[in-house]
Amino acid sequence: MKKTSLSTYSIGTPDFLDAKEILKPDIVVESGIKELDNLIGGLKTGEITYIDGYSNLISNIPNQLCVNTYRTFHSDTMYIDGGMCADPYKIASYARKMEVDQREILNHIHISRAFTVYQLTSIIQELLEPSIKRYKPRTLIIGKFPVLHMDSDVKDKEAKTLLRTNIHKIRELTTKYNLVTVFTNIDRGMPSNNRGLREIIYKDADEIVLMKQMELSTHVQLIKQQKNTVILDIAKGQMRLQEFGMVIA
Repeated sequence: MKKTSLSTYSIGTPDFLDAKEILKPDIVVESGIKELDNLIGGLKTGEITYIDGYSNLISNIPNQLCVNTYRTFHSDTMYIDGGMCADPYKIASYARKMEVDQREILNHIHISRAFTVYQLTSIIQELLEPSIKRYKPRTLIIGKFPVLHMDSDVKDKEAKTLLRTNIHKIRELTTKYNLVTVFTNIDRGMPSNNRGLREIIYKDADEIVLMKQMELSTHVQLIKQQKNTVILDIAKGQMRLQEFGMVIA
C-alpha cells in the first residue's frame, strides 16, 4: 500500500519554476488492526517501530505483518524470534482468513530463533545482512526484542552495550535496505523498562506504539506523535461503532 505525504521540491528548468511541491509516496505495510493503521498511517519503510506494553493484540501483529507484506508487495519477511513467539500455525491461520495461500505465505517467511542474547547478537551482527541480500525482504520483525537482554546471567552494563550495538546495526540495515522494521515486547513479568532498556529503545525507535489492555478495550498511544485511540474488544459477529459512523479517538 502507498500513502502520500507532501515534500518540497525545486525543479531547475525555467518552464517549471512555480512547481514547489510533489507527492512523495510512503511505502507502508498494514498491521492488520484497523484502528492502529488509521492512527499511525501504516508501518513505514526506512523506520523502526517499537510495539510495547501488554495486550493480546501485540502477539498477533507479527503474524499479520508477515501475511500483509506478501499480500501487498509479494515480498519476504525476516522474522527473528527473541522469545519463542513466532508461530507458523497462527501465520497460516491469518493467511486463510485473508484468503491467501498459506503455503505460499510460509515460503516467504524466514524465521530465526535465538535462545540467548549472544545468539541474538550473532544473528543480527553476522547473519542478518547476508539473508537480506539473498531474500530481499520488505519487512524485518524482531519478536520480544528486549527479553533476552534481561537475562540475569548477563551483567547490566553488558546487556545495555549489546542492546545499543544491536539497535545500531538494525538501524543501519533498515536504512540501507529500506525495510519496515518492527520490534515487539509482550510479557507482563518482564517489562521493557527493566535495567533501563526501555529508555534505550525509546530513544532510537522512530515511533513507539504503547498498548495497554483494559477490561473491555485496548488503549493505544503513539509516544512520539502524541496521538492515541481505543480499540474495543468485540465478540465475533458484532459490529464496531465506526460502522455506525461513530469514531473513538
